[in-house]
Amino acid sequence: MDRDHRVARAELLAGLRLDRVAAAAAATAGELPAYRGLDEEETVGELLAVMGTALAALAEGRAPSDRERAEFTDFGARRADQGVPLEPLLEAFRLTSRHAFDALYAAAGPYGSAVALALTRDFWLCCDHVSAAVVDGHRRRGTERLRDGEERRALLLGRLLSGELPPDGLPTAVRLLGLDPGKEYLAFHAAVAPGHDAAAVEATLREHVAARLVEPAAGRAAGPTEPAAGRVAGLVGSGGIGSPAVPVGLGRALPLSRAHESYRQARRAGELAAAFGLRRPVTDGELPLHAAVLALPATGEELVDRCFGHTSGNRRATLVRSLDAYLTAEANAEAAATALYVHPNTLRYRLRAFTRATGLDPGRTEDTMLIWWALRHLEASTGPRGTTGGGGTTG
Repeated sequence: MDRDHRVARAELLAGLRLDRVAAAAAATAGELPAYRGLDEEETVGELLAVMGTALAALAEGRAPSDRERAEFTDFGARRADQGVPLEPLLEAFRLTSRHAFDALYAAAGPYGSAVALALTRDFWLCCDHVSAAVVDGHRRRGTERLRDGEERRALLLGRLLSGELPPDGLPTAVRLLGLDPGKEYLAFHAAVAPGHDAAAVEATLREHVAARLVEPAAGRAAGPTEPAAGRVAGLVGSGGIGSPAVPVGLGRALPLSRAHESYRQARRAGELAAAFGLRRPVTDGELPLHAAVLALPATGEELVDRCFGHTSGNRRATLVRSLDAYLTAEANAEAAATALYVHPNTLRYRLRAFTRATGLDPGRTEDTMLIWWALRHLEASTGPRGTTGGGGTTG
């Protein structure tokens, strides 16, 4: 790097508003469930310190020194101490890097393409160094916390489910978790909604899991874990999990070496069950239309406007409940009216008014699909309304 480039780079980096970058990054990371319990001001301070250290290396176009790496490693260890799992930590790091790069890119324009190109290359190289050190610190602290009892079991189970457990660690995990290496197990995942008691969900699932463990005489089997992370997860024997009255996803029964595959399936299903308030076990792939509703929010908004854009407030809420009950009752007006505690003629009047306003007929198959999609989008975006244990219509 020649002298002119060094001077330009130093001037450019000195002008960056790291406080704004840190505040924006902390606010974005704060939307991740694992970060919601952290103090935002403290997070901003930690990010400022780390970015300032990284900036010093970037300004000189070099790799971080041992002292600087130690600071990044300590940062990763602090996140482990705060209960932030590795996956959300890496997601927050990615978001922070993006905020920093956007600020850098915006400031680099006046300095010419050569300076901008070299700085961009070195920025991402620096991010690689920082990320590696942060991950190393997080994992080291996790290893240090492998002490005894439930804490060690929970950590081993988490690594088994995430796929982070190395093959040579499987025999130890199987022994300490009380699992049978010759059996297949299925993973379960329950996403705990904000404001709900994770410990209560864990207790409910533990009751049902404990009743169906394979080979209980061989030792304890893996039970729920990670309630602090907004989820409760674990493994059960191929007999199943019973019928807990909480949204829970199930993966396929697989050998323990493939437990992480079963958990990926369970997590997808569990998050789907939670989104729609389906208070029962749901298997991966069981509800493809519900999954499509979550995957296509723009389509859902369009259909909500098509079906309910002509009304608002209490009138909209009444119409939503009426249509939901009607579809749940499979177009049986009498049964739907009974569920709504209204006269059947009252419900029929509401349906006719809906058809006049929208041109959609709840008795026509194609229109029924549009209405159902709009209802499910509302349900997923505003929280389940259902009181029937199914979270709405056919679920």
